[in-house]
Amino acid sequence: MIASKKICDILVETNIKWVFGVPGGSMVDFFDALYDYQDKINVVLARSEQQASIMADAYGRITGEPAVLACQGAFIGTTGAFGILNAYLSNSPMIVLTDFSEKNVFTQHGITQCGVGEYGSFDLRNILSSISKYVSVAVTPKEAVQGVQYAIKHATAERKGPACVIMRRSAITEEVYEDRIPRIYETKKYLWSKSIPPLATSIEEVAELLSSAKKPIIIAGNGVHSAFAYDELISLAELMNIPVTTSYLGKSTIPETHPLSVGMMGRFGQPLANKMVGEADTILVVGCSLSPDDTCFEDPLVIDPKRQKIIQIDIDNRNIGWVYPVDIGIQSDAKLALRSLVKSLSKRIGSVKENRKDFIEDFLKRKERESFFESKDLYSENIPILPQRVIKELNNILDESSMIFCDAGDNRLWTTHFFKTKSTHSFFGTGGIAGMGWGIPSAIVGKMLYPNKSCVAICGDGGFGMSMHSLMTAVQYSVPIIVVVMDNSALGMIRDAQKERLRGREIASDLNQFDIVKISEGIGCKGYKVINPNEIGPALKEAIGSKVPSVLDIKVSREENVYKKILFKP
Repeated sequence: MIASKKICDILVETNIKWVFGVPGGSMVDFFDALYDYQDKINVVLARSEQQASIMADAYGRITGEPAVLACQGAFIGTTGAFGILNAYLSNSPMIVLTDFSEKNVFTQHGITQCGVGEYGSFDLRNILSSISKYVSVAVTPKEAVQGVQYAIKHATAERKGPACVIMRRSAITEEVYEDRIPRIYETKKYLWSKSIPPLATSIEEVAELLSSAKKPIIIAGNGVHSAFAYDELISLAELMNIPVTTSYLGKSTIPETHPLSVGMMGRFGQPLANKMVGEADTILVVGCSLSPDDTCFEDPLVIDPKRQKIIQIDIDNRNIGWVYPVDIGIQSDAKLALRSLVKSLSKRIGSVKENRKDFIEDFLKRKERESFFESKDLYSENIPILPQRVIKELNNILDESSMIFCDAGDNRLWTTHFFKTKSTHSFFGTGGIAGMGWGIPSAIVGKMLYPNKSCVAICGDGGFGMSMHSLMTAVQYSVPIIVVVMDNSALGMIRDAQKERLRGREIASDLNQFDIVKISEGIGCKGYKVINPNEIGPALKEAIGSKVPSVLDIKVSREENVYKKILFKP
């Protein structure tokens, strides 16, 4: 069998059903093999390698399973590196299949696009080694096939991430002989990576510490998403009356409408969340690396191991005690660890829950008293529209099944601060490198996977300009996403920082005005120009029922500064 077809067989065998990419170089031969597998594998042609890589990253974030990113080597290592690096830092599983573009015999002659690392070419292996979990180089067809098997193993094992196979042309196009050494075996039997169950003694130690705590709190991070440990997290919180805050990447691990939710912590999180973390005597950290943004640059008023007990659960033992020393560390999948904790704590529930009655009653009163997810700006009738009012309308109209995909920029900060999630697994913000242009391609993947849900991309006019070509993909594949553009003719977050930190020395942060509605309609979308805040709701409701992608160009104030309005300063 030709190696490229055997690779397709492996994808089918391991239930990998999506390929995002752009054909080119020797990868044309891989796409030719996919022609005969279109009843089993969905092949999505992106408008750029960056868009394809973001879509593969988003697929991994949403499903916990890998999709394939397939593009020519030079562009995998440049524009396509965007989504690979984002997946690497966000723990999104991904299989990267690419080529050296060496035309088989010219590797030492500086051939155009060649990435073998010889004089006159670039070193694709080194590029990918720095931004992925695993890289295999395939010179022979057998190495290509087995490299794909190992890439699937590495991408899905423990702390997930991107795994790459770089192939010579002959490795893709020539025959692979399965009965010759080294022999090829069933792929699923290689995938024997099982999460480490937590030690019973450690679980009992944690249960004891949580039971004796007077003011405990849980910090839920991206690891809860990765493990789909939502039920276990909520069960633990409810069982022991423990409030839950989240990191930025942990947003929507618990609905923020839940009585025990304290919202997102961090520099742009809920003030109450940061205060309650700072007041806690015991902190249970689940699947969170505690980045500086989440801990307000490690301010001791938020987290201080000298006065607080810290318990940390993480699938990667290197993350345990990475930022702060811990009293108890558990290396385990979040779902397994939380499930074991619930089982252990169920024996102690009566007295503990009663002892925390006053603590929880006071917490619920504080939510009302301290304007939890509230601000007068949410109700503003100002023109230009305040960004806060945009989020208020989204909160009012989107139902609990809706999914939000948030781009980079100050639009992301307004959204994460004011959008109150109504369900788990419903909010996805650009993580890892936090790059502009992530929101729209990700929303397309969300809508492809969940056609009956409203999938909303939120971006600024800067991010829209970097990714508007993605709307061509949405139109081509009939994916009716909704794009909300907070249009202030600026790179808003940069401009805000220049005003706040650089004494107003604004440079390279202003953008020209473009007719976003006409651009969108020219692509084949429905466009809405929104100038009055009372127009947001009707436009959004109409977009929800649309059969084509919809773009809301909402003219927002240039003067609202996220650093002045929502930056938390302990």
